[in-house]
Amino acid sequence: MSQEASYSEPDGPTLLSVGAAAGRLGVAPATVRSWERRYGLGPGGRSSGGHRRYTEADLDRLQRMQELVSRGHTPAAAARTVLGQHSEHAAAPIRTGGVLAGGRSVRVGSQTRVKHGGGPGGRVLAVPGASPEVRGLARAASRLDADAAASQLGDLLVERGAVRTWNEVLRPLLASIGMRWVRAGVDVEHVFTEAIMDALRGYRAFLPRPMPGRPVLLACAPDEQHTLPLHALAAALAELRTPVRVLGGRVPTDALVSAARRTGAGAVFLWRHSEEGLPPLSQAELEQIGSLTRSRPTRRLVVGGLAWQGTVLPGTSHAGDLETAVQLLRPAVR
Repeated sequence: MSQEASYSEPDGPTLLSVGAAAGRLGVAPATVRSWERRYGLGPGGRSSGGHRRYTEADLDRLQRMQELVSRGHTPAAAARTVLGQHSEHAAAPIRTGGVLAGGRSVRVGSQTRVKHGGGPGGRVLAVPGASPEVRGLARAASRLDADAAASQLGDLLVERGAVRTWNEVLRPLLASIGMRWVRAGVDVEHVFTEAIMDALRGYRAFLPRPMPGRPVLLACAPDEQHTLPLHALAAALAELRTPVRVLGGRVPTDALVSAARRTGAGAVFLWRHSEEGLPPLSQAELEQIGSLTRSRPTRRLVVGGLAWQGTVLPGTSHAGDLETAVQLLRPAVR
């Protein structure tokens, strides 16, 4: 029988070799061996031949260790927590969704969320001096673990709300990824972006349904494809039960005008992050954007992003941050 296999002793529990335990965790066998050697998280079972094997209880401890490390704990601190819980026979199960975990829980409505300690960021995407939440997400992003990143972000969104999560966690980490793009790589950026999108969409689905009313349209200007700010804004408005329609990236101005007319939108937000690498908006496009308020004077037009600085659009407000955008858009659809 291969040493990497798992098997059951006659009339006994399932026992796992180092390789099989590592496979269940999705880590290298060297990682499991290191946790045993450095922190005492070794196997507690033995095969009939006397070989040390991991039991399901051992695997549960290793899963707790892995979860805590992914959330920003140093391996040493995570091991102390896991071993302390085990010695007290009071270890709570950790679920991938992050509802239960080692740490101080915070009650939010009917959900329990958790605050965690910190540790350094990953070697691919180190963020020294950042908050524990940012460092934990950096670890997940560095491992290309989109599920762990989305799970952690979902907890943070419920605990802190969209605006605080965006300002305190996501913006610093996205800036770090941008500064370290050559080292971190496009794979880290893409995986983390997808995790953010999943978390924001899941959070909106978790919130109460919006109140009836004229929606807010959220769109990127033509040729602009960075849509994360739109989804963060959609989540922040959804917290206030504001109806939202997200049109996404690279929306032609004629399509934007048509969507505003068909939905009777009370407000429109148009995102254009930077002019770098993008062609300037034509005079015809600016005229179409301006028509959004001329055709319906009660409709509010808000633009966001550095690219709008210096652009004059009558009847248009500029939002320099997420909180300002919410404050400008929400009253228009009441």
